[in-house]
Amino acid sequence: MSLVKLNNKTKAYIALAAVSFFWGTTYLAITIGLEDGKVHGLFMSALRQSLAGFILVGWMLLSGVKLPPKKIIIQLAIIGFMLLCLGNGLATWAIQYIPSGLGSVMSAIGPVFIAIFSYFLVGKFRWSPQLIIGMLLGMIGVMGISFDYLEDFLNPKFTLGIILNILATLIWSLGSVFAAKWKPNINLMMGAGLQMLFGGAATWIIVLIIGVDNLVIGPIGFKFWGSIAYLIIFGSFISYSAFMYTLENLPAAQASIYAYINPVVAVLLGWMILSEKLNLITILSMLTVILGVYLVNSSFLKEKRKKESLQA
Repeated sequence: MSLVKLNNKTKAYIALAAVSFFWGTTYLAITIGLEDGKVHGLFMSALRQSLAGFILVGWMLLSGVKLPPKKIIIQLAIIGFMLLCLGNGLATWAIQYIPSGLGSVMSAIGPVFIAIFSYFLVGKFRWSPQLIIGMLLGMIGVMGISFDYLEDFLNPKFTLGIILNILATLIWSLGSVFAAKWKPNINLMMGAGLQMLFGGAATWIIVLIIGVDNLVIGPIGFKFWGSIAYLIIFGSFISYSAFMYTLENLPAAQASIYAYINPVVAVLLGWMILSEKLNLITILSMLTVILGVYLVNSSFLKEKRKKESLQA
């Protein structure tokens, strides 16, 4: 029996390593798919999410998994709209104008916003010194890495990219709070597929309102389709499945390690493959953000354990 548990735990660590790496590579994949400037980020996001959702929901239905009740479907539609249409859609759009590494580090500040939204929407909690310090470090880290790009702010498109990325992180954080608050009782893979399907459909509505001709201004090349395939297979299917397996076999605190590794992977790949900036300021700022996020998450876990011990 112990051997089986050891094997499951080992597999979970392998799955966690896959999540930590592959989710970090998605920023690079998005940048490569959009670098020729012929396709808009909203079009890429709509295509990616709708295809991934269609395939995953279809696979679940063929496997015998039933659709959830109407109430849960509505909740999944709202979560999908916030996380994937607005969150992922705006983040993908932002990567058109800012370096992938910068985008990933700024997105890593999400847990700070989750803490703020959770306080008002889920339940008030104690603002411990650790939580406050973590939030301040996260903000300082983002300001530090932004300082390294001061000259780029003279470019209106770069500034737009920063604004879009901040909005995407805010909306993603808010959607994450609603997802945690509702906790739809449904097969996890079916839930993820429906979120992708609804998020993709909502993004397609925006694309059609703007006009496909305005978002696709030339023939779509191999790089774009290669990026879409990579994002669906490695970003959606493999990484999400691996993350679910990790959650089932490792404590949540260990499973959350991926959030600290993703920005490092994105920054290093952006530097090695796309020649993005990587200097002492970037490294120190990135480490400051990661430390801040760790302190925030750690504070949440302590608060949760304290409440559980009082209820026991």
